[in-house]
Amino acid sequence: MASKDAPKWIKSMEAEFNGCVAAKTWKVIPRSSLPSGTNILRVKWVYKMKPDETGVIVKYKSRITPKGFMQKYGQDYFEVFANTGKYKTLRVALSIAATQDYELRQLDVPQAFTQAELEEDVYMELPEGFEQPGMVCHLKKSLYGLKQSPRNWYLLVSTFLIDTLAFQATVSDPCLFWKKSRTGQLMLLFLFVDDMQVAFDKSDDREWSEDHEKLWRRFNITNLGESKFMLGMRIQRDRSAQTITLDQELYVTKALEKFGLDQSKPTRTPGTSASHDDQDQAVASKEKLVDLKLFQEKVGTLLYAAISTRPDISFAVNKLTQRMQSPTVDDMKACDRVFRYLAGTKTHGLLFGRSRSTSAVSSSVPVVVSAWADSDWAGDPEDRKSISGWIAMINDDPVSWASKKQKVVSQSSTEAELYAEAAAINEAKWLQGLLKEIGILKSRSSAVPVVYGDNQSAQALSKNGIKSERTKHISTKYAFIHDEVSSERVKLQWIPTTEQLADILTKPLPRVQHELLRSKIMVKTE
Repeated sequence: MASKDAPKWIKSMEAEFNGCVAAKTWKVIPRSSLPSGTNILRVKWVYKMKPDETGVIVKYKSRITPKGFMQKYGQDYFEVFANTGKYKTLRVALSIAATQDYELRQLDVPQAFTQAELEEDVYMELPEGFEQPGMVCHLKKSLYGLKQSPRNWYLLVSTFLIDTLAFQATVSDPCLFWKKSRTGQLMLLFLFVDDMQVAFDKSDDREWSEDHEKLWRRFNITNLGESKFMLGMRIQRDRSAQTITLDQELYVTKALEKFGLDQSKPTRTPGTSASHDDQDQAVASKEKLVDLKLFQEKVGTLLYAAISTRPDISFAVNKLTQRMQSPTVDDMKACDRVFRYLAGTKTHGLLFGRSRSTSAVSSSVPVVVSAWADSDWAGDPEDRKSISGWIAMINDDPVSWASKKQKVVSQSSTEAELYAEAAAINEAKWLQGLLKEIGILKSRSSAVPVVYGDNQSAQALSKNGIKSERTKHISTKYAFIHDEVSSERVKLQWIPTTEQLADILTKPLPRVQHELLRSKIMVKTE
C-alpha cells in the first residue's frame, strides 16, 4: 500500500472482496452471537503480480486468505487430501499434442475455491480494509488458505467434468481427464488447481466450443486462448514442424536478478562442490556456515526448475538438497555455480514432437516408451550410498526423470545398477499404463517399454536369473526386474556408457560429455 502501484492493488483488493460477496462466500454476523471460545481465524491479504510469457505484468492479483494453520482438526476441517496434477503428466499431454498437431487452449478459473461449498462451520475476521466493527464472517464457501479448500474444489470441478462433459479421470493421474469426441478423436484436459490445459483435434473445434460454453456458465472461466505460459513455463509451437518447446527463460532470468547473480560469469556445467571428500574437511567446513534461509530459498528456486524443464541440473540440485540443514560456504558456492550455469543456458528447454510425424502416435505405428537407467556406485563420499538416475521418454520426448540417492548401501556396482533399473521400469510401466488408459497404446507388442542400461552384469542377471554367492544379498528388486523381463512386459537393452543419457543424472560430467548428453535430451529454444 506504500508503493507507487497502490491504486492498482486497491482496485485488485476491491475486485477480490466484491467477487467473494457476489459468490456469497460468507455471511457477516455479529461476533456476540458466537459462543465463547469459538475459533475465529485471522486473515491476511496475499498479493501477486502475474506476468505474461514475455515478462510484462498483465494482472495485479489480491487474495483474501484465512490463516489455515489456526484451524482445529475435527472442528474446522476433517478430510484435506486433494489431487494435484503431475508435471510429468503435463509433459505427456504436450508430447501427444505436438505429434498429433492438436490445438492447445489454456483456461483459468477466477476465485475457483470460492465456488466450492464448505461443510464445516468456519469463522474468520473480515479482511483488512473492509472491517465492520463487531462483525465476523461465517464462511459458506471455500477460500485459499483453508486446509480443506483444495479438496473441495477438486471434487467439485472433477464431478462436473465427468458428469456434465463426459470426461474420464485417468487412474495414473486423476488430474488428467480424457474422452473420445463425437468424431472419435482424443480430447485431453489437464487440471492444475485452477489452471486448465486442453488439447483437441481441429475437427473437434465445435465440440470443444460447446464444452467451453458449459464450463464458462458453471465456473465463469477465463479463456486465455492458445497456450503460451503456465506455472512459470513458456510454451512455444512450431506448427510446420509439429513441435512444442517448454522452457523457463523468464523464471531463470527473474531468479538471477532476485539473488543478484544476473551479472555473474556463466559456467559451462552445473557441477557441484557440495560433497565433502573426507571427515576432516567436513568438520572444518562446519565452522563456515552461511545464511540458512537464503540457501534454502536458492535451492528451492533451483528445485522447481529441475522438476519442471531442466533435467540437466537435477544431479547438482539433488546434492544441494542434502545440505539444507547446515549449508557451508562451499555449499553456497556450489549453489551459485548452478545459477551461473543457468545464466548461460536459460533458453534451453524440452522439445516435444521429435519424431515430427503424426503417425508416431497412432494405432498403426507402435508408440515407443523407453527409459535410460544408470547409477554411480557409492557415489556419496559421506555415507557411500549410490546415486540412481533415470529418464523416461515417449518417442524420444523426455517426459520424466529423477536423480536420487539410493536408500541402502549397495555392495556392488551391479546391485546399484539393478536398483536404478527397477526405478526406471516402474516409471516406464506408469507411462505405459497412462497411455493405455487414454487409448494411445492398444496392442500388446506396442506396449512393451525398452529400458537401456550400461552394466552388462545387471543385464545378464536380470535376463538369465543367475543367482550365486556373490549376488544372494541383492534384495527383491532383482526378482521384480527378472519377473518383468522373463514375462516380456519389459525389454532390457545394453548400451555403451558414452550413450547412456541417464549418466547426466548420476554424477558431474566433463563439459564435452555433459553438453553431448544434454543435446540429446534438451534443445535451445531460441
